[in-house]
Amino acid sequence: MIGNNIRIISWILFGTIAGILLACFFYIPEVLFGINLYTFLLNIDFLPLPDYVLYNKPFQFVLHIIIAIILIAFADVFCKVYNHPYQISLVINAIMSFTFFPLYRLAVEKPFSAPLTLPFIIWLLGHLIFAIIIAFFVTELNKKRSTD
Repeated sequence: MIGNNIRIISWILFGTIAGILLACFFYIPEVLFGINLYTFLLNIDFLPLPDYVLYNKPFQFVLHIIIAIILIAFADVFCKVYNHPYQISLVINAIMSFTFFPLYRLAVEKPFSAPLTLPFIIWLLGHLIFAIIIAFFVTELNKKRSTD
């Protein structure tokens, strides 16, 4: 029981760190070059929610962190079956990278205009780095699991 609680706390900690690092990675081109990838990452304006929820930046950020926690938990659990955290994380993040286009189409307020090549390449690179961070943390969790 205690081991499971520590595992969940580790998912929360590592998912939060990974989510913050991804957000920071996308914030830099937004500030420096006006490529609104951080805004795009947090965008939920296509959901049928009231405006005070849709445009609440802390809520959007927390939602992003929750998704990061779920992803690291999924990768960790899946590693019990297929112990290749880097492959698992890369596949998950490759899929996430290609959500770029449907999310862009769904967005009510477009964060950038065509051509989408540069924003997509940066989005892809950010998710590649995110995949490596998640895999690193899952590897650390599995080291702890093998010593328990």
